[in-house]
Amino acid sequence: MKEFFSVLEVAKLLNLSRSAVLYHIKAGNLKATQVGKIHIISKEDFGEFLKEHKSGKKHQKINQTRLEF
Repeated sequence: MKEFFSVLEVAKLLNLSRSAVLYHIKAGNLKATQVGKIHIISKEDFGEFLKEHKSGKKHQKINQTRLEF
């Protein structure tokens, strides 16, 4: 397995846009190292992000509105 991923590779793996991955990096949710003009994400940091993201979804309540016709 690769040691580092690009923003585009992470976006494809997560089925997100490139800008969404950059948002998570800038928000501090996904650790990345900037090399010149690009960001690289280590496989360890990517794994941590996946764990946090997955566990965070389990704890969120979904508010659904029931529509009556």
